Amino acid sequence: MVTLPSRGSGSHQTSESSRSSECWRIPRRNRLESLAFAIIAIVALLPPPSAAAQEPKPTEDDYYRLVTLPLPQDAVLEVGGLEWLDESKNRLLICTRRGEVWVLDNAYADDPQAGLHRDETPPDGVPEENVVRFQRMLFGLHEPLGMLRQAGASYADGIYLAQRSELTRINDTDGDDRIDIVSTVCNQWEISGSYHEYAFGPKLDRQGRMWITLNRPFGGEPEGKAKWRGWAITVDKRGQMQTQCTGLRSPAGLGANADGDMFYTDNQGDWVAVCKLSHMKPGSFQGNPLALVSCDDPQSTIKHPGEPPSGLKLAEAAEKYPAFMQPAVWFPYPRMGKSSSDILTDDTGGKFGPFAGQMFVGDQSTSIVSRVFLEKVDGEYQGACFPFRERFQCGVMRMCWGRDGSMFVGQTNRGWGSAGGKPYGLERLVWSGETPFEVHQMRAAPDGFDLTFTMPVDAATAGDAKSYSMKAWTYYYHSAYGCPPVDEHALEVKSATIGDDGRSVHLVIDGMKRGHVHALRLDGVRAKSGLPVLHPEAYYTLNRLPR
Repeated sequence: MVTLPSRGSGSHQTSESSRSSECWRIPRRNRLESLAFAIIAIVALLPPPSAAAQEPKPTEDDYYRLVTLPLPQDAVLEVGGLEWLDESKNRLLICTRRGEVWVLDNAYADDPQAGLHRDETPPDGVPEENVVRFQRMLFGLHEPLGMLRQAGASYADGIYLAQRSELTRINDTDGDDRIDIVSTVCNQWEISGSYHEYAFGPKLDRQGRMWITLNRPFGGEPEGKAKWRGWAITVDKRGQMQTQCTGLRSPAGLGANADGDMFYTDNQGDWVAVCKLSHMKPGSFQGNPLALVSCDDPQSTIKHPGEPPSGLKLAEAAEKYPAFMQPAVWFPYPRMGKSSSDILTDDTGGKFGPFAGQMFVGDQSTSIVSRVFLEKVDGEYQGACFPFRERFQCGVMRMCWGRDGSMFVGQTNRGWGSAGGKPYGLERLVWSGETPFEVHQMRAAPDGFDLTFTMPVDAATAGDAKSYSMKAWTYYYHSAYGCPPVDEHALEVKSATIGDDGRSVHLVIDGMKRGHVHALRLDGVRAKSGLPVLHPEAYYTLNRLPR
């Protein structure tokens, strides 16, 4: 290190000793030249930058950009549901937890600068093409948390919403963007007035049936008194309710996968170790015993499986209490979320990137969207979750696809709080057209895992076992609120073999365990182009080992 003499206090008077010392001082220009030569000499002695330091560091913004839609100042848009009013997906419908229904025009504005009511004048300098127009169609509903438009299907034309106490159909009969008819379709489930007796949906399965999930109540009496709390139900075109599965806790998200099977997300709490994604297999018990009280009702299609044991590890619970439907995916807390919400399967035909057929899952607390890959092993679903997009302005509650393949994301913190700082809002996630280097699929193998990437891999790094690391853990199935990782331990990655396609890698893993989450890190892997993995982590829920 080179150190220059200090300048002193700034006084114009100097002592005799200081004047005499001027004789050895180098003129200022020469001193600067000497300093420059010294710095060059030091830099020359330093080792060259590593290859990793020279690599580009792509970010989520490079591939999926966020467009925030501005709102009218008096619109409290705590989004409970998203849907399209028209078949061509031009006019966006939003219902809010405050019981309102809105319609938006110009939702695809690339540079939205103002959110206004229909009859408001844009601010000076804001062109009309940058204005998002809002019209309130209805108010006075009871916390609707889902929307579904039906036109020409087996159900009557209209917009269907799940309120707390019923499935409702609304219609604008004269096209003036104001709802004229509000009618009850089904009100065969009960409510007791508990704070958490939400109803979510409806969503359609492959048979065209409407599914609704019913939150269990919380907080003392009259907890448990209302029937069908903690159940998933369907409602047919005659408005009749059929019970499908039981044992749900706080099932804020539901939706079909690419094959039309129905799934739901549940939130961490009693009997739910961390947030999860689970197949709503008809007749199944999903784990929370409060809902079992309704099994004695004649309308129930599920026989009471008996009270579950508390305090078993997941694999032990699966063996000793086979009625418990194992989740397809656990979302490790808090990295992969704290309050899972909506489910959206990519049916955009490639307009949203390379993840066709996979699921995206929102999280209300951490304001993120995760990606999920599922496979079937021994006839049951299991799979992996991956980070996808973070830094939304508020808690992610509902998602839907636009006509251009962009993802509309409705948000609320609902008083619980959420990452991002905004209390509510609406954003659009748009693919740039560039493919990120990611793990595309993660499949279980008898001796490890098979990975497929979104682009060709670099043979030197992807074929090196040291580029990977893995650990595993499990949870307790118990009545307590949530569960930290149990039996956490490192696993050995014994080998990594690149497939003939140049995009796949087979990992041989020593020590895999059923009932455990297997967390993979890929920090050393590079694409053939030199790119690092955008999200070098994956979390596979291994309920069953392939044979």
